[in-house]
Amino acid sequence: MINESEGPLADAASIINDASENTEGEATMPEADRPKHPFGAGVFSWDHLADETDIECLVSNNITEIYQYIKPEYSDDEIMDFLGRMSDRGIDVYILDGEPSWAYKDNFRYMETIVDRIAYINNYVSRRERICGIVYDIEPYVLDKWHSTPDIIMDEYISNVSEVRDKIDRRGYNIEMCVCVPYSFDLMGYEAHLESLIRNSDQVFVLNYNKNNEVENIRTEVELARDYEKRIVTVYEIQPGLLSQTNNSVTYYKDGLGAIVKSYDNIISSYEDKKIGIAYHTLNYLKILSQ
Repeated sequence: MINESEGPLADAASIINDASENTEGEATMPEADRPKHPFGAGVFSWDHLADETDIECLVSNNITEIYQYIKPEYSDDEIMDFLGRMSDRGIDVYILDGEPSWAYKDNFRYMETIVDRIAYINNYVSRRERICGIVYDIEPYVLDKWHSTPDIIMDEYISNVSEVRDKIDRRGYNIEMCVCVPYSFDLMGYEAHLESLIRNSDQVFVLNYNKNNEVENIRTEVELARDYEKRIVTVYEIQPGLLSQTNNSVTYYKDGLGAIVKSYDNIISSYEDKKIGIAYHTLNYLKILSQ
């Protein structure tokens, strides 16, 4: 798992310093120069509730949705204020949450607690400000026990996702349930589990973190999403973490947003019969690369 908490490498500092000299350009970027995302674009935000500077970055990059982690200490008023600011800019909000350990059956309560909080918040805001859904970023394959009991972990994970789906439907919550999946579940021999995840989800976010074969990476996911008529999103890593360890095969931090545009164009032209969205991981580094 590549998380924002790992922090930038040394070369990130120079980019941050260079960017600080040109912060005004982000808010005034001409419409013609903004990235084009014909099927919607989102960004993962783990660190803080997006402020006005963040919002200008979202607008400048034609971001249509944000996947926002809500820290437990955030008050309802803080969350509602955030939802109002996003709504004013026409940006849809999804709550982002998850830990690898949530794959365990005994930890299902964490998954349903998030659903309950979204439903609660949505009762106190206007229709246009409501949270659209939840994006579960669980990634069970990074657990220590994955090496010894992967089949058991996957079965429990699938069961948890199915139970969340049932709860949302049973209670009539107007909440989309989305899951993040690695591009490699089918390569690991878990195509049946992948199919179940896509069938039970409203959207699937493919962590397409291998720049060597991005079109083929998501072929199985695209086909399953087509079969079940679900939206699919290809996610690009733009954090500097693990640059040296992965030989720059994972993150676009050094390549820049222009390289992502070329890659994304290649993907959507390769699957012309399927509308594929795009997402950036994470907001902090989208701001840096935008400057």
